[in-house]
Amino acid sequence: MDIGLFMVPFRKPGADFKRGFDFDMQTIRWADEYGLSEVWVAEHATLGWEPVCSPELYMAAAIPQTERIKFGTGANVIPNHNPIALAHRLMQFDHMSEGRLMVGVGAGAYPSDSQIHGSTEPHEMMLEGLEIMEKIWTADGPFTFEGKFWSFEYPAFDDMLQGPFWKPYQQPHMPIAMAGLSPASGTLKQAGARGCLPMSFNVGRDYLAGHWYRYVEGAESAGLQADRNQWRIAHNVLVADTDEEAMELCLGGAMAAAYDEWMLPAYGSANMLRIMAPELEDPDNVSPQWLAENKWLVGSPDTVIEKMQADLEVSGGFGSIISFTFDYQDNVEGWRRHLELMGTEVVPKIKDIVHANQTLDELTPPDELAAAPVQPGTRK
Repeated sequence: MDIGLFMVPFRKPGADFKRGFDFDMQTIRWADEYGLSEVWVAEHATLGWEPVCSPELYMAAAIPQTERIKFGTGANVIPNHNPIALAHRLMQFDHMSEGRLMVGVGAGAYPSDSQIHGSTEPHEMMLEGLEIMEKIWTADGPFTFEGKFWSFEYPAFDDMLQGPFWKPYQQPHMPIAMAGLSPASGTLKQAGARGCLPMSFNVGRDYLAGHWYRYVEGAESAGLQADRNQWRIAHNVLVADTDEEAMELCLGGAMAAAYDEWMLPAYGSANMLRIMAPELEDPDNVSPQWLAENKWLVGSPDTVIEKMQADLEVSGGFGSIISFTFDYQDNVEGWRRHLELMGTEVVPKIKDIVHANQTLDELTPPDELAAAPVQPGTRK
């Protein structure tokens, strides 16, 4: 098992972009120094709390500042791009980083992002765009593509121009990832069928087993073997030397503020609070304090590892926790210590955990899981 970071980043609207960017670069340097595995960077053009519109640019700045940490776009919203140009930018990044790139892809979760890009059919555009990107990365020789949204001719190699010549550094191409959010995620089923890396994004632990079922369902339909050790869980983690310090850092700082002022209102407006806290009879009652006490991995290293066991038991096991980052510019030392403890105290104690894989027949279908809801304070 490993721990990585998910850099949305959560930053109060109106904050100075360059200062926030510098703080994020320091976070990545510390993550690399302390032995965390990877950092994913999100992509949004219309969200004040999530101010990164080009994860490739953000991460490219971190390549020369790091030595070993991997980078992931989380995710490139394909409908908002020309997929031919995006395919080439990502190949260039792959070479610049000497193969430290993973490519997360998605259709986009916010209508405002789609609106300004004119993405009228995001899901279909994502699938067609991904097909184009994979074709460019793997094709040997010229080809013609005629699609619903994009059509073009990829030319033969020209001796004078010495091109086209781009191919990914990693062969046959960079690992592709897809994230699921809904309880019976169709995206994760699709990810399994395509052989993509799976990620579960900020859902209640009681949905994790259903997510894995859908992924295995997709993989087996395509004759592929699903590997739990490649499964990533985007989660909320905050570590300090004591439980009391961790809870104070969480509830008195940027982590709770981001949820109070942005995530809980956003999930509530989309009627998605149930996904975050399925145990609560009234999900409108969810609060940062309840999440910190019942869901999030907040505490000393030993407490965080103990709390992580609940996620492992319910899910059957996964390969990486991908911890969200928060804007602790007002407590830089507390944030640095959190990253240090994750990398030097938590990771070594979970590093040797390897999970066995199961066939679909050995797993519980999501509808049966939903028929036996977990009550607060219990596990399933």
